[in-house]
Amino acid sequence: MEGNLITLSNIEKYFLKLSVLNFDDQYIADFLSLRKEDLGYVRGTLKKKFKTKNWAALIQKAFELGILKKQDYVDATVEKIALGYASKIIKDFKEISYGYQFSQDTVLDFDHTVTSTLKHLIITSK
Repeated sequence: MEGNLITLSNIEKYFLKLSVLNFDDQYIADFLSLRKEDLGYVRGTLKKKFKTKNWAALIQKAFELGILKKQDYVDATVEKIALGYASKIIKDFKEISYGYQFSQDTVLDFDHTVTSTLKHLIITSK
């Protein structure tokens, strides 16, 4: 660890990513082939490496350093909207065998729907 560089083991990276996705300790332990009791040690080493006892600050710093990436954590509501639009695009593509053109209206509608949904989620979570 030099300056702002934080080096994580694979187990620490996966633990961090799964924790942010709100998986419980038993699931994470099973996924990482660890005992549930060992997760406390992993959590402790992360806190030491990030030089904080505050888990929220640790997560924020992990995003700032690019260890975690926002695009990996899509809200379930947005994911559902995206899957709906993807299904519509695939259906349209299958129905038009030649010369399919991606509709700009579909893209703009998708963008508007996701943006307004995210704004609503942010407002209701405050």
